[in-house]
Amino acid sequence: MPETAPALVFRTEQQRPGGGWVPGSRLTVGFEPGKAVSLAQLGWRDRDGNESTVGFDPAMTTFTGVRTGPDGTSYAWKGCLEKRLTARPVHRFRSGRAEEPQEDLKLLIEDGGAPVARVDWTDREGGGGVIVLRSIDLDRVGEANEVSEVKAGNEHFSAGEVAENLLDEDSTKWLSWRCADRVEFTMARPVRVRHYTLVSANDFADRDPRDWVLKGSVDRRRWDVLDTRSDEFFPRRHFARDFQVTGPAADTPYRYLRLEITRNCGASELQLESVRFSSAERTYESFAGHRYEAGKAPMPYTGTAGEAAVGIPRTAEDWRSYLAGYSADMLRVMDEEEILALLDEKEDSTGAGEHPTPWLGFDGATEEQIEALEERLGTRLPPSYRSFLAASDGWNVMGAFVYSLRGTSSVGWMRDLGSDWGLGEHHLKKEGMVGPTLLVSDETDAQYWLLDAGDVSPDGEWAAYIWASWYPGLGERHGSFAELVAAERASFEELSRDEGRPVRPEAADDLLAQGRRAALEGQAHEALDVFRRAEEKGSGAAAYLKVVLSAFLDLRGVHHKLRDLLRRPHVVAEIGTEQIRAEAVPLLLRSAGLDTFADAARELRLLDEALPGLGLPSDDQEWTAWLAERRTPEPPAFERALATARELAAHGADDDAWNVLEEALAEWCPLSPHRIAPVVLLTDPALRGAVTPRRAREAVFTPRGASSRP
Repeated sequence: MPETAPALVFRTEQQRPGGGWVPGSRLTVGFEPGKAVSLAQLGWRDRDGNESTVGFDPAMTTFTGVRTGPDGTSYAWKGCLEKRLTARPVHRFRSGRAEEPQEDLKLLIEDGGAPVARVDWTDREGGGGVIVLRSIDLDRVGEANEVSEVKAGNEHFSAGEVAENLLDEDSTKWLSWRCADRVEFTMARPVRVRHYTLVSANDFADRDPRDWVLKGSVDRRRWDVLDTRSDEFFPRRHFARDFQVTGPAADTPYRYLRLEITRNCGASELQLESVRFSSAERTYESFAGHRYEAGKAPMPYTGTAGEAAVGIPRTAEDWRSYLAGYSADMLRVMDEEEILALLDEKEDSTGAGEHPTPWLGFDGATEEQIEALEERLGTRLPPSYRSFLAASDGWNVMGAFVYSLRGTSSVGWMRDLGSDWGLGEHHLKKEGMVGPTLLVSDETDAQYWLLDAGDVSPDGEWAAYIWASWYPGLGERHGSFAELVAAERASFEELSRDEGRPVRPEAADDLLAQGRRAALEGQAHEALDVFRRAEEKGSGAAAYLKVVLSAFLDLRGVHHKLRDLLRRPHVVAEIGTEQIRAEAVPLLLRSAGLDTFADAARELRLLDEALPGLGLPSDDQEWTAWLAERRTPEPPAFERALATARELAAHGADDDAWNVLEEALAEWCPLSPHRIAPVVLLTDPALRGAVTPRRAREAVFTPRGASSRP
């Protein structure tokens, strides 16, 4: 929210059922529908279903109103102006089409609850309106791999309903045998919490939290209050409620967060499905509704978020620059035969043209050509597609499966052009398109690029889709033609990277080294980010190390990632077959839960066929021998610690075994270039009880081998 506007902050009180008044969350209001107005009444509904209506005095220094929860319970609400802010960050929307005079809507309503979904207002001049807001999903920093440790005062161990379940994406839960309890989160790095989400568990609503306090600390000694809640309600099971953090605490980074639940809804137990913390600002994509002036009929009122998506071309000049870069990227990774075939086709189609060889498009269409197309179609084209045609009247290769896009002379409605696959408007409508459908692709690998003229955004863009014969249905919806092209470019870059032909390979080795240093210093999340960037530049080693590191954070699903990696020749070549055999294969089998030869036989056979020469076992006898010798070499001191830990674990002393390993971790160091952690902690069956998921995460947040790091 980079825009600012004046805002009012109210100190509030809410009436208890018995008649007394208690302090409520602060209310911050900033609202300018094109210009500053004096509000008489303001109402809003949030995404959780809470509704609020307030009436202001003429000076807007006090208000009275009513709040209604999703369960229908209402209570009186009142507030008194605490301060006026001259420049508070707000959400800004552009209303009107691009070619019309634009009027900004600036909006901010913060009551401590979930994001606002609907707003209605009346001003003192007799005007008003109603709008519905469309939200963009929020980035979250409370994922399981962002939390290095979570502890609760009490847990239901025998049923597996432990605090770690709060970090999962599935429907597991944490259950405490107490009616009040606390959960403490140690974050991987200090985070600013601007809002957080609690999800109700699967059963027994009387176990839901009702009153709680969220606190943050930088050192675990002093705790600051971030948010306080009372008389909260979850309307159904598996229901996510979002709560906002306001004031200075929202801008303070905390390493430790504590959720202190002081009262539940009446049961003797307490439970939650998940907890998430977010540092991202709430963001909206658009709004739609109506507004009116005194004595006049209501008029449609729509708008889009003021900030354009980064990297998405809008104007013809944007497209020329964007497409020139895309052309250069494609030519950089194509082989000589592909380039010669493409250039021969281009010369046959257009002659020399005005662009140099790296341009894979054509001369731009004139305004007369575009207007003629619009007259033929009977409608004005969406802005991003119109400006694309002005930059290039059609296109050659747009990705791995799109060989050409149509120009102004051949673009047409799907109903008129027909389909080689028997695809008609009625099929597309069954799959969610509104229609009519504009076909913009020409030669492709059994797919169509489609624009939906019936699905139009407030700024005039048409929704865009890919339909392909190999898709189970219509592809992902994109907000515009420009967004579809950007998605195709991202897909092309990903495919090229996976084939070992990265689009932008510069500095991949430097990033790989930087990621290894961060990993060995215990900065797991920084390392993951650096490895990701190195992978995007084509580093197979970085792709592998990213998966290894993520396995310590969450082992589930790692086998799928490894299967994908081991199909990439450049990854195997960079890591080497010996490390693949000794480290990657055991990790894959462990993640997949294949602990016996009978279970693992099919997987081993497929791996042996895909990667001949690994020497994988083919029967029970070979399996037993392989288990004994498959481990990667470790530093002598760590080998001794492993031997001691295995012996302790064999006698049931798992905690003692972990203490030995934990002490030895600090001195562990890699004996080969592409190792960052002792994967044996995850793969050795003898250590299963000692190395719990929480301890595995702790391992990669522990600095390792400080004196011997490369």
